[in-house]
Amino acid sequence: MHIPANLVDQLERLALVDFRTKQGLACLEEAIRFADQLHAVDTSGVEPMESVLEDREDAVTEGDCAEELLQLSKHTVEEYFVAPPGNIPLPTREERATILKHSEL
Repeated sequence: MHIPANLVDQLERLALVDFRTKQGLACLEEAIRFADQLHAVDTSGVEPMESVLEDREDAVTEGDCAEELLQLSKHTVEEYFVAPPGNIPLPTREERATILKHSEL
């Protein structure tokens, strides 16, 4: 299977994994094998779900301190915490080539 270079670049940025390493390539291959298994599942006659919580409501059962907790956060949007970015995105293929070129000098 041939995966276009621009798709690999996009997947690297989304997964924050460098697929040029053996470990990164193994991760990509495992993800593809897993996704291929999903195609084998017969879903005919199965109605799509709108939510994994379709048959039950996600309600607070104790504590009732959401407002207090949200006040502890530096950044919120509506009633949600805004997490800081976790990782630094990988450089593009061109940037990596430049970095590698300069590191060999």
